[in-house]
Amino acid sequence: MEPVNETEFKPREEEDYLKIVLVGDSNVGKTTLLNALAGSGETGRGYSVSLEIPIEIKKGDEKKTIVGRIYDLRSQRYFPFLHSLYYNNAKGAIIVFDITDKNSFKSLTKWRYIIWGHTGNIPLLICGNKTDLKHSNEEHILQKEAIALAKTFSENRAMKTIYIELSAEKRIIAFETETKTKSQMENIYPTIDAFRDPFVDWIRELAKNV
Repeated sequence: MEPVNETEFKPREEEDYLKIVLVGDSNVGKTTLLNALAGSGETGRGYSVSLEIPIEIKKGDEKKTIVGRIYDLRSQRYFPFLHSLYYNNAKGAIIVFDITDKNSFKSLTKWRYIIWGHTGNIPLLICGNKTDLKHSNEEHILQKEAIALAKTFSENRAMKTIYIELSAEKRIIAFETETKTKSQMENIYPTIDAFRDPFVDWIRELAKNV
């Protein structure tokens, strides 16, 4: 099933969808990531945009379709009064940083506190974006640094914090701590489905843990 872009949110039964918030410093590539997951075109314009990724999970003897709805609140600094609404009822969070920007990496802990302050200790997915630029920046964040931080975030958590290193612009997954699908590094021409795979796996795991 293909992702669906939404700027007007249709009501759903709470059990049929998982609200996932997308956060990170400015210019780390959050909207580019949504566009890459969408696979074609842009996710739309406006202050709030969501991307729906339908997945199938098995509940007992039945298969059920769950929608992981990823919310990106644009212009967050201009509309701080929307923050509580934005985080309300979130079941998971994706935090994006730029691996060529140390300050955006340092902000991950701040974002964790903000998220958990609004939602409780929901599961986290960390994305290190712009891996295609790291060879031109000697000060880039090393994989082992991001993995170590994800491990710290995982302490005493039922669901581990996953780290994915990627290029949203090139739609390439360079590294992931939990590999359930064939690595894109073996594929010269990675597909959109391959780019989505680790996100779908994470949403599927999220659905099992809520």
